[in-house]
Amino acid sequence: MLHRRQFIVFRHGHGGHGNPLQPDWASDWVVRDIGGFHLIHCPELPVQRVLGADGTVWHLLGIAVQTDPARPDPADALAESRADTITDTYRSWAGRWLLLNNRAVHLDAGGTLGCFYGEVDGEPVLASSAGVMAELLGDRAQFRRRLMHEAGLDWYPLPGSGLKGVRRLLPTQVLDPARRPGEEGFLTFRRPFPPLLPGFDYELALGRMESILVSAIRGLHRATGRPLVLQLTAGYDTRLLLAAARKAEVSFSTFTFDHPDLTPADRKLPPKLALLAGVEHRMIEAGPIDRTRVRDHARHTGGHSAALDGEFYANGAWDQVPADSIVLHGGVFEVARCFYWSQIPPGLEPSDEETAARIFGAFRGELYNPLSHYDALKEWLDWVAHTPEVAPDMTMDLRDRFYLEQRVAGWLSAIDQGVDLTGRQLFQVGNCQDFMAVALSLPVEVRRASRHHADLVRRMAPELMREPINPRQPAVLNQLRKLPRRLNKLRSALGHHWTRETA
Repeated sequence: MLHRRQFIVFRHGHGGHGNPLQPDWASDWVVRDIGGFHLIHCPELPVQRVLGADGTVWHLLGIAVQTDPARPDPADALAESRADTITDTYRSWAGRWLLLNNRAVHLDAGGTLGCFYGEVDGEPVLASSAGVMAELLGDRAQFRRRLMHEAGLDWYPLPGSGLKGVRRLLPTQVLDPARRPGEEGFLTFRRPFPPLLPGFDYELALGRMESILVSAIRGLHRATGRPLVLQLTAGYDTRLLLAAARKAEVSFSTFTFDHPDLTPADRKLPPKLALLAGVEHRMIEAGPIDRTRVRDHARHTGGHSAALDGEFYANGAWDQVPADSIVLHGGVFEVARCFYWSQIPPGLEPSDEETAARIFGAFRGELYNPLSHYDALKEWLDWVAHTPEVAPDMTMDLRDRFYLEQRVAGWLSAIDQGVDLTGRQLFQVGNCQDFMAVALSLPVEVRRASRHHADLVRRMAPELMREPINPRQPAVLNQLRKLPRRLNKLRSALGHHWTRETA
């Protein structure tokens, strides 16, 4: 089912049969009045309507769970909320969600449930995916060149979208749908992290992070009642999630997708780890690629996802994961693990004219990406330069902010949205402002070595440390394993003639 779990928002007076803003493929979608606007959404997208304490009517889309045991669940928290303090209300929520009323759109911590905005027939429109926006634009949609997995910037840098005239909301932005793009107040800044209490030492930080992860998994299990599964590898992130899920004492199983790029460790360790945790593990083998499914995935995502999950849909791998399941995922953890510190040069300033070129060059963008990627980076850097303070008295290393506002809000969110098509759903357990704030407060040497991940596993399930994390394999074997895809990328890049584009 194309555009599964997606939504559209447009002004009153522009709905009805035959209107391009409610096309035939959305004829069975739910229609809601949000005060001067229509919200229409796929029936499978969870939506809660809540009246706040100040009379504000909120609509909460997606799945949000409370991670602070001292605070009420999201719907109850919204009922007690006031619009002027709403950012404090949701700082402890984890999950993939979007919160809106007729004057504000707020994204989850990493922007993983997206919001694209533009105009269709002169009217402002919001939608959750580039695929939906492309359907609304029809023949007027102008796509950029398709992305390639792990080739350059393999997502469309925000606030670009890959579609001419369509922008994408950053997780540090709040959008006012009652205003026009470019109008003062249309976009306002939201600090992504709350302040930390003084005296937050390492042991307290570990305890708080453990509590958030365990509470998120318990809350997810309680709120949805859907099967929980963990896509297990040999890496740090899934080891941490395995420990947290075991500590949460919820029912779950594990699986690993078999594919040509799978490392020997990713093949051998997951069954051993699942045995140590006392849960089921399954190695899922792929079938042949279905070209119709390839086209459907590209249409659903608007070409935004070049990751392997599109292949796993096309070859039937996702069909072997329990239906309607929620997959515990750790894609947000890298925000605090200095992921890009060795790739992007240190000391770059967002206001420097050369910074966009240096980031673009660090990813070999000249070889793999259109120049609209570069233009979007410049626009993002201008936003960063004007909004440096991510928490009171706190700035963020540009490389970490790049991971949050580009890698998570662009690359990871596209993967999440692509998996919607399968009926399964990725849940980023660490996608919580409180969790990120604590993790980013740790010393750089701890973060770069992933020491906090290992220490958290030892706290929650020490037996899982009997097996190594990401054991090294001989460099030659690693390079040989990646060679076929690299040759395909190079062939595609060399065969393309670049022209300058306007983002």
